[in-house]
Amino acid sequence: MKSLVYGFSLIILGCFTACASRQPQSLPATPPHALATPPRVDTPPLRETPAPPAALPQRAAPLPEAAPPQDAPAGEPPLHRVPEQPSPLEAAVQRVKERPEEIAKYVLHQGDAILVKGILGPFEVEFDLLHAQRIGPGEFWVDFAVTHTAEDAALRDQFLWRLEEDQAGILLAFDDQYHEAWERHLAVFDQYGAKVTFFVQGDPVPFCLAAQSQGHEVGYHTQNHLNLTQVSRETFFEETLAALDRFRSAGIPLQSFAYPYGLSEPWMHEELLPFFKILRGYGVTFRLYTKETIKTGYIVSKALDNILYKEDAAFEAALTLMLRTVKFMGGTHILPLTTHDISETALWGISPQRLHFLLQTARDLGLRFYRYQDLW
Repeated sequence: MKSLVYGFSLIILGCFTACASRQPQSLPATPPHALATPPRVDTPPLRETPAPPAALPQRAAPLPEAAPPQDAPAGEPPLHRVPEQPSPLEAAVQRVKERPEEIAKYVLHQGDAILVKGILGPFEVEFDLLHAQRIGPGEFWVDFAVTHTAEDAALRDQFLWRLEEDQAGILLAFDDQYHEAWERHLAVFDQYGAKVTFFVQGDPVPFCLAAQSQGHEVGYHTQNHLNLTQVSRETFFEETLAALDRFRSAGIPLQSFAYPYGLSEPWMHEELLPFFKILRGYGVTFRLYTKETIKTGYIVSKALDNILYKEDAAFEAALTLMLRTVKFMGGTHILPLTTHDISETALWGISPQRLHFLLQTARDLGLRFYRYQDLW
């Protein structure tokens, strides 16, 4: 029995010895990065050589972060809002900027004060043509204001005005009998490609044929330049019709007529229109016509005489606004303009400097030069 117990003990001891001799591998209690700091090494660390600056790629500037809306809870991402639609007033401004030619326009005037306005639904548009800034051939920046007609609200902005070819133009005429001065300046008209109408009085003179030969028109301005509203009917017919045969026999058709001093009465139109295509008055007010309205047979022309504009600056500002208005209205709009002598000193006339300014400005705007005979 003892021997059996002894033997069993030896077996247990041997097993224990065998197990102790084996070294099982076990996982560390903590991860590697949590181990203690390695011992300090006295050798200096290696230093990397930086790449040359030119080799670094260009980095775009970071975009600014959008500020979260005020009602976004703290710590939460900002809300993405749908862009707000423009107000009706802002939408009207944008339409004027993008399609100004589609705005229905009209002109208000009193003397040399001219306002060009437009209607866009409940909004009124006013254009500042006088202060338009020319930025190149045929291009202008134009200021405008849009106002709500029923509310006290308005916005101002600019649009780019590009001149387009159309039939807008001026109807330039010279009255009385300044034949020598007119003839001296025929080359000036030719310089600008301008054709004009000379309303002469009296009987045919050589100037009439000279003007016609260069493409200008000759119209009639009565025999003695009387105020027709203060003469008898007999005198009226003598002043207006008696010389027609003499002119027409000389090859001068006289198809347009200008009333002296611009004064007339309705019955006079009825008497003269069977003999002339167009009758013309004269005044100081800006009046704009179309080819269709001119065909009614009677128009009033705007005076340009020196007596109305004491300073060149005033003349140039007024004329610039008038001519820009004609071109801005476009289509077949036509502005009749009239003066008399061409002289530095004449009260009833235009100085050569002002004449050059008129013709140059009209040409730069692309306005056409019409004769009265071109419009029937």
